[in-house]
Amino acid sequence: MAAWKSWIVAEKARRCIRTIFFVAAMMASLLASSLPVLITVADVLVPCLIVSSITCLTCHSITEHLRLYSFKNSLIDVPIISFLRSLVILCLYWVCEDTRLAYGFYLEAVMLSSFGGILLLLVKACFFNVNSHLEAKVYYLKISWEMPVLLLSSAVFGLAHVVVAYRKSCGARRKLMYHKIDQEAVLSCKSGFSGYKKAHRQSLTRSNSKILTYAGEFRQYSFRGASFDREELLQPRFLANADSLFIKIHGLTVHYKQCTSPSIVSGSAVDMNAIRLRLLDKQMSNLISQTQSSHLHRSYTIQPDRSSLYDPLLVSYQTTPISLFNKDDMNKMDSMNPVDDLEINENVGIVLVHGFGGGVFSWRHVMGDLSLQLGCRVVAYDRSGWGLTSRLVRKDWEERNLANPYNLESQVDLLLSFCSEMGFSSVVLIGHDDGGLLALKAAERIQASTFKCNITIKGVVLINVSLSREVVPAFARILLHTSLRKKHLVRPLLRTEITQLVNRRAWCDTTKLTTDVIMLYKAPLCLEAWDEALNEISKLSYEMILSPQNASGLLKSMGDLPVLVVAGAEDALVPLKSSQLLASKLTNSRLVEISGCGHLPHEECPATLVSALGSFISRLIPKLPNS
Repeated sequence: MAAWKSWIVAEKARRCIRTIFFVAAMMASLLASSLPVLITVADVLVPCLIVSSITCLTCHSITEHLRLYSFKNSLIDVPIISFLRSLVILCLYWVCEDTRLAYGFYLEAVMLSSFGGILLLLVKACFFNVNSHLEAKVYYLKISWEMPVLLLSSAVFGLAHVVVAYRKSCGARRKLMYHKIDQEAVLSCKSGFSGYKKAHRQSLTRSNSKILTYAGEFRQYSFRGASFDREELLQPRFLANADSLFIKIHGLTVHYKQCTSPSIVSGSAVDMNAIRLRLLDKQMSNLISQTQSSHLHRSYTIQPDRSSLYDPLLVSYQTTPISLFNKDDMNKMDSMNPVDDLEINENVGIVLVHGFGGGVFSWRHVMGDLSLQLGCRVVAYDRSGWGLTSRLVRKDWEERNLANPYNLESQVDLLLSFCSEMGFSSVVLIGHDDGGLLALKAAERIQASTFKCNITIKGVVLINVSLSREVVPAFARILLHTSLRKKHLVRPLLRTEITQLVNRRAWCDTTKLTTDVIMLYKAPLCLEAWDEALNEISKLSYEMILSPQNASGLLKSMGDLPVLVVAGAEDALVPLKSSQLLASKLTNSRLVEISGCGHLPHEECPATLVSALGSFISRLIPKLPNS
């Protein structure tokens, strides 16, 4: 116990030190990015302070100073020169665009004004004399430290303007070069996208864009260059592969994948699948020559059912040219494959609900084997704000009079509507982490008959679920709520923090946490509006923390509904005791403890998890004849 407490103290100290270091680095970066303004302010203030200590600026009016002004005798022109020089440089900095910052105009103008001011001060230093209007001590000050410091400081600030302008010019030049190359390849998640080849944006216009077909659905893509204020973030469907499916629910474009066991597909349907494949290959070979000018490549899979989900984001997988075909070709293929040829139990299904930071990819080791073992459809979808599901910003849903898609009730509505759209009449919900709360809330709503649909929930599986755990840490909330969160500095830090949050301390065997796995979790954080969506999720994260009274009421509402509680014995985020307590409060529950497993059984121990799930679910759903 003492060792555990000491470890907690050490962990808090380490986090505190890292937070202090981050704040210091952020402040240093802010100062570095604000150097043009800081140099300008210092260039105006320092000469004014030195001149005011040498001569009395308030002893005479402005008119009197101008009347008594002499280039050889007066010092009042030194701060004026600094002010005019700083004003010109600051205006140039704010007015110039990236192109002018990068290619000479800004740097040349700054050098001209700075060196012109320095030359003028050198001439003044050579001809300066004391006149009768100055007090007797001025001559002494001239040969002491104040007069040389005045001239030297003005010269130093002039050189500082040139150095800062040169740095800004180099930065703007790098930015323009970054725009000309493959931006996605140099994102923080670049290794996840290296399997994709860049599409020349100028070669794909609205007039010659093709219709891309995924899973028999036609979607028109228009490729346009993203603006820099969006940090060249990607469209969700850019990362979709051939077995990715999309459906419109409650104003959201929901991304999902499904696996169907081959044992429940008739032989004629399998033959027709082979015909479809041959036709697809023929279409691809005929159209490769048409796509060479755009060099558009993407992973291409058409048989996701026989294995766990293929993920296109891993570099190690080979990629082949994407097929481009028209609607008539697809109608021809569909006419060759009538619905009657499929003998699939469309009414029974298993729906997988991922947790914080996860997505459809989280279940890639589970879906295929589970579908094969149980002989029914297994479907996983991306929740609002995660994966490839569209991320609405506040302006979007307010203008369309939609509910906030990130609050708890809307997510439960989305889950139940998704089940209904899939055509399920009986489902088993499997939820991981806070996805388990959505499964429980959906079951509660069905039990109370407050959702108008013909869906029966046969059972619920809770994988490492806690009803009282804060999923968004304080540090991530600080990053999300800061006004700098849209800057290039904070976004990569937030992306790294969220990725580490999902995986830090979540794995028992860290050797399984490879770079490829990390990139899977990091890749969706490179999509458009990911930070806005995460900010909304953070604001509503309190809804995922139930009070003891609400948690008790939710568990009691399950009644005799079969519930399987799966716990990793080495889970550091949701302790085993918490899962045991959760199972004890459910009337009809079973607890499965997976030894040597952390917070992500579907990642670390997929075979063990599938075995436990199959044993539980096989008692709840009807067995198909050929399964």
